[in-house]
Amino acid sequence: MKKISFCIAAILLTTLSFAQKIDKSQVPPAVKLTYFNKIHDTVAMVPSWELTGEIYKASFVKGEMTANVSIKQNGEWIKTVWGIPYQYVPQKIKDNVATSYAGFKVTKSSIQYRSDGDYYVIDIKKKKDVKSLLYNLKSEFIKIDSDLISPVPVPKP
Repeated sequence: MKKISFCIAAILLTTLSFAQKIDKSQVPPAVKLTYFNKIHDTVAMVPSWELTGEIYKASFVKGEMTANVSIKQNGEWIKTVWGIPYQYVPQKIKDNVATSYAGFKVTKSSIQYRSDGDYYVIDIKKKKDVKSLLYNLKSEFIKIDSDLISPVPVPKP
């Protein structure tokens, strides 16, 4: 039991040491400008800021959605992730997940605007088998995101 408690404490301490919450006044002007250009409803969206290395992350909630905007210190936008309830995912995607990944449980769904494209990302899990499925905004299956998981064969949708 002591071993498990020690491991959990070490993981939490490590996580806290890499990402730190910061005050809005500590965010560089270039990062703020990029944020305001990406999120047009900035009056209602007061983000909390976090710094990990040279990456600033603005987080906020809008209705049932959570948003995270990642921006480099020089103001270069990296990605915007909108966490959405699975019920709002297009039916075509839900049907594909249900038929192609029977037995898997959906753990998270989001819309991600990234430098490599815009995607619906559906995270699924079956025991220790975890996958992140990418669909384009037309609800067509694109790939399994290999950045988040180890490479596995991609099934035909």
